[in-house]
Amino acid sequence: MTYKLHKEYSSKKGFFFHVFLVPIYVFGMLLLFFPSAFRNYGLLFNRYSFHVTMVFCIVLLVMLITRLVFMLLHWNGKEVSWGSYFLLGVSEIVFSSGFTALYFWLVSRKTEAFFTYFGLSLIYLFVLMLIPYLTIHLYFLLTEKDSILEQRTRDTSKEKIRFFDERNNLKLVVAVDAVLYIQSEENYLKILYLEQNELKYCTIRNTMKRIEDLCSRNGLVRCHRSYYVNKTHVQALQKDKEFTYAVLDVPSASRVPVSKNYYEQITSLL
Repeated sequence: MTYKLHKEYSSKKGFFFHVFLVPIYVFGMLLLFFPSAFRNYGLLFNRYSFHVTMVFCIVLLVMLITRLVFMLLHWNGKEVSWGSYFLLGVSEIVFSSGFTALYFWLVSRKTEAFFTYFGLSLIYLFVLMLIPYLTIHLYFLLTEKDSILEQRTRDTSKEKIRFFDERNNLKLVVAVDAVLYIQSEENYLKILYLEQNELKYCTIRNTMKRIEDLCSRNGLVRCHRSYYVNKTHVQALQKDKEFTYAVLDVPSASRVPVSKNYYEQITSLL
């Protein structure tokens, strides 16, 4: 099972926290705690604040580029694995250290080998960047725990869920526990729900991406690239030779496909 991180890591909030807070922390710590080891490498410390500002700009630029690429790769709401986030953090530290070492090497007029500066930069930036990384991770972890706790303590049985089309026109208002599943068909969403114990369908023009937050707030979980299912109606999982399906507690409702990417998530709800 691959550990999935909170979706906020690839959101605008995650982008802001990493791109701005990490460089600002590095900048502040370098100003407050003068690295004595730098004296050994012939740097012009009468311009120390200027050098620190340059390091800040280097880290900021590296974070900006890597996080923009990271957000583009996860723009469709793909879950972020711990492995991919770890590699991203390592690459940011290594690239920041490499360009910082290049800067120090050039301003010191190449009095020492480049890799001497690289090793020094890597040590300092690893320690300095690791702290805000862990702080941000702890913040998102606590936010996720609070969200899960809130979802578990909420009684959604009497709440209403409102579905809007792509033009933000209200198309359907229905009790949360009446919704069975939502299916995506090109640019349309097909919502299956119960009304006086009868199955009803409602089709609206919208995308899965736009209703992602709405579904997560109301107990609807992603089980397939094209499906959200109401976890309270999932009775069992059924496998055949090629596919896995969620069997609902409404006999007349069709089974809902469950893909491999969401299998563990659905089984944890049963």
